[in-house]
Amino acid sequence: MTARQTGFTLLEALVALVVISIGLLGLLGLQTVALVNTQVSQSQTAANIAADDIAGRMRANPSTAAAAVYASIRANTSSTLPSISCAGPEAACTAAQMARFDAWEWQQNVSARLPDGAGSVDCRETGTVDGTTRCRVYAITVSWAGRSGPENADGATGQTNCPDSPSEGSRTRRCFRIEVQP
Repeated sequence: MTARQTGFTLLEALVALVVISIGLLGLLGLQTVALVNTQVSQSQTAANIAADDIAGRMRANPSTAAAAVYASIRANTSSTLPSISCAGPEAACTAAQMARFDAWEWQQNVSARLPDGAGSVDCRETGTVDGTTRCRVYAITVSWAGRSGPENADGATGQTNCPDSPSEGSRTRRCFRIEVQP
């Protein structure tokens, strides 16, 4: 007589269920990491576009860029609309008025596109042309509150933690910096 085995198939099914559950939890973890990295990448791209925007505005207004008018842009200081709107081709603005309008409009765009977004422009290098000191190189910084994400290998340029900015829970102050010659 042969002994009959019972219940073995049920045990195999339970083991298979545990293995599949662990695999699904792993996939859920991968999906979460992908979502976080997508959000970090989206913020980095928006910051890059914003920095390129103000660089283009400076190149379009070279006389005020050379005179370091754009170097007065500071984070969250250009919140009031300039007295003269320079929007549209029919606007009659001086170069300095256009620079102030550019600064205001750029700050509005940065704060609208990035969480707690702010931007600043500093003159990094000056030079003398015809006896007048001019700004030759500008540093553009765009910062925002974002999740901690991958750092650059050198830790010095591009997407890094901003100096002198504490973390706010799971959100870290992030910066994107470029230097441009108008």
